[in-house]
Amino acid sequence: MRLPDGVKTIADRLSAARLNTQEDQVRRHVLRGFASGTTPTTVTLAKQCGLSPSRAREILLRLMAMDLLSLDSTEETVLVAYPFSSVPTPHRVRFTSREVFALCAVDALGMPAMLGETAGISSRCAHCGSKVEAQAQPDTLSQYHPAEIVVWFPESEDDCCPVAQSRCPNISFFCIHEHLQAWRQANGHPHGVVLSLVEAFEVGREIFGSLLSEPASPTG
Repeated sequence: MRLPDGVKTIADRLSAARLNTQEDQVRRHVLRGFASGTTPTTVTLAKQCGLSPSRAREILLRLMAMDLLSLDSTEETVLVAYPFSSVPTPHRVRFTSREVFALCAVDALGMPAMLGETAGISSRCAHCGSKVEAQAQPDTLSQYHPAEIVVWFPESEDDCCPVAQSRCPNISFFCIHEHLQAWRQANGHPHGVVLSLVEAFEVGREIFGSLLSEPASPTG
């Protein structure tokens, strides 16, 4: 499934960041912390990575500047690291022993591939508020309800603020296509693409599936 032209994904931003080994180590620990159901902090990341708190904070600020994560106002706690949110959202992802929040519908659908785990995803139709649910394995959707679920993916984003604020709030589930159309009409007919749930799942896999993959070993 092809995303709208000009859309930069987390993988695009990560590639542009050209992180060094230490910076990428911190990034991975942030994601693994969220994946375990805990909120990463500067202090815990410094201990995990063998860094001083000031160096860990410096790296986190660089990652935030590249829109790979967001910190709170004290610069001590990670609030967002795509696809995770420490602040509750409508998108809950349940694994065997914990539950986490995703920033948007596609983020939720991408988590099973990123973590290599089966998950239950629950959210709400952005128009009527009715419940939508899906069961997903890393490489496939096993079941979902209702059968007509669609996902809205907006084209535009505001370059002056993080994607978590500009685009993620509108990447939403809708229980039926007619409710998506009603939502668009009520919101000034924004530009974007309508994805079937299967298409949105494939987009999520493509965006997030490799975020924790080990980097290729250098060749001689």
